[in-house]
Formats: sequence, C-alpha cells, structure tokens
Amino acid sequence: MKRGDRRGVALIFVLCLLVLLGVIVAEVVAQARMEAGILSSLRSRTVARYSAESGILAATVRIETLLDSMRSLPERITALRDLNARLTSLNDVDLGSGRFGVAVVDLNARIDLNHADAATLQGLFQQFTTDQRAEEVVALLKQAPLNRLGELAHIPGIDDSLALAVAPYVTVWSDGFVNINSAPERVLAALPGVSSATARSILRRRETGEVFLATTGLLGPLGGTPGKPNAAAPRVSAMPSRLLIVGRGWQDGHPLTHEIQAVYLVAGARLVLLAWQERDL
Repeated sequence: MKRGDRRGVALIFVLCLLVLLGVIVAEVVAQARMEAGILSSLRSRTVARYSAESGILAATVRIETLLDSMRSLPERITALRDLNARLTSLNDVDLGSGRFGVAVVDLNARIDLNHADAATLQGLFQQFTTDQRAEEVVALLKQAPLNRLGELAHIPGIDDSLALAVAPYVTVWSDGFVNINSAPERVLAALPGVSSATARSILRRRETGEVFLATTGLLGPLGGTPGKPNAAAPRVSAMPSRLLIVGRGWQDGHPLTHEIQAVYLVAGARLVLLAWQERDL
C-alpha cells in the first residue's frame, strides 16, 4: 500500500473515531441532563410536600391556640365561622426554598353524602334537577358509600354539570350534622321541613352578626314543606365538629404543587386527625 493510501485510511479512521466520540459525548450529556432533571423534580416534589405539611401543622397550631383562648361558646362559634379570615397570614408563606398556602373548610357547612338521610339529600338535589332524577340519584347514593367526592360524577344520572353544581354543598368526610351558623342557603333549604324563606331568614340574621347558640325552634315547624317527604327532625348543630384543612406547598420556580387534605375532629380546644390524603397537582 502506498504511503498516500495509508494516510487516507488513517484519516478516515480518525474521522470515524471522532464521530463515535461525539456520539458518546452527546449521549453522556443527554443522560446527565435527564438525571439532573429527575433530581430537580424529586427535590421540587420533596420541598413541595414538606411545605404543604408545614402549612397543615401551622394551621392546626393556630386553630388550637384560637380555641384555647376563647372559652365561651359564642366566641368559639364566631372564631370557627371566620377561620379563613383569621388565617389570612397563612395564605402564602415563605419557607426557605418552598412556600405554602392554607385553607380551612367547615365540613358541617355541607351535606355529607354518606351520613345524611334520604330526605336531606333529595332536598339538595331537587334544587338542581327534577324531582324524579333527584329521587333516583339519592337511591343510588344510599346503596354504597363514597370514598371520594370525585366518585359522585360516576353515579348514573349525575353528569358533570350536576356534579359541579352540587360540589360546593356536599362532602364525604363529615358526620351528618349541619352547622346552622355556617351552612349556606342551599344546604339549609335542603334540611327536612326547612323552607327557602326560613333559610334566607337565618342567613339575614347571621349577616347582622347574630350567633345561634341553640337550634331548638329555630327551623320552625317540621313536616309542612312541600317536596320534602319524611320530614324528621334535621340533624343540626351550632358549631362544627369536623374541619378540613387544605395545605398546598410548592418550590419557587417549579410548576409542581403538592396538596394535603387533612380532616380533623374538633374536640374542645383540640383537633384530632381523622383522615389524611395527598396528591400532586
């Protein structure tokens, strides 16, 4: 082989080697970027989770301190009715590289789909659909309990529009009692024997600052409201026994948000954890 030919073969070999090295380097760089992205995502998820958990802890401490400082029943009812206003400082809290926000829901301001009686459930659904459809939906709800509120849309007869319409007024984590001091008009009007006029009257009185310490005689005579069969005494209370604390945590600069939903029993001035659910958003 001539010297020029040998040089040509060597040059081709070197070029092939350079191309191969380039491919290897590109693969290594791509792998490193992918691993860096995974590590960044894991770190963001960890920061988001612990930020959300910190929000839940901060809210429970604030609420227990608030309840402990207010000994009288009217003070406690007022404090629990205005919890979100009292916890506005926890809406967006800086926690190192993470942040969290907290919201509190009085579950007794809603109707429990698993514990409410058929008449109450029918009274609610009748406000959004026909009487016949409401009766069919309630019959299906009574067949099996729901584990999550999202399961409501899977029940035959409940489409997305109906599920969205009733969602602000229902829960699956309460004990079946309705808080007369916080329930909205549609929830009050769903109670057996309670007319729309009575529900509006209660709301007007609450808006003037009135606090109901007892429920006896407040809802008027039972059994005379059209469209509400089997009007037994409604299960009502003057203050909540179940609170839902929702904590959301995230890391600045990352889109992932971690949400924790914690259900607490209000036992005097203490909160007792009953349920805990987490998800990434």
